[in-house]
Amino acid sequence: MRDDARPRAKREGLLTEDLDGEVIVYDEARHRGACLNRTAALVWRHADGDRTVGELAAILRAELDPVADENLVWHALDRLNAERLLDEPLNRSADEARASRRQFVAKVGLVGVATLLLPVVTSVVPPPEAQATPVCSSGSGGGAAALPGEWLRRG
Repeated sequence: MRDDARPRAKREGLLTEDLDGEVIVYDEARHRGACLNRTAALVWRHADGDRTVGELAAILRAELDPVADENLVWHALDRLNAERLLDEPLNRSADEARASRRQFVAKVGLVGVATLLLPVVTSVVPPPEAQATPVCSSGSGGGAAALPGEWLRRG
């Protein structure tokens, strides 16, 4: 796919909770949640259908690190797509998705900045109300967070 693509994040039917730069997104229709680390959250927040992948990369460079590029944005979009957090599914092959991640990691190296910047989108499935509130952690140092209880009672 080209860097002038204009992805749009899904907004309808979602509940969100900001947590120190990270976001928990809960899809009311699917009864599934996802934890987005800071990188994935920035891409999701700014993917409005007007900004290009190149413009999203510029936002990541300004907000996170100068090494952020279009490959990092594509990797974030692939992760968001897998969790159905985009309005329209991406038409990218598994090879294209792997190539974006590989190219970004090759650019900055596997250690250090790359591991901090790689987008993480972790699925969360709420348990029955009788069980404990689900907890998720993106592993990016932001700690763990529970889905708000009122989200579990809707549905």
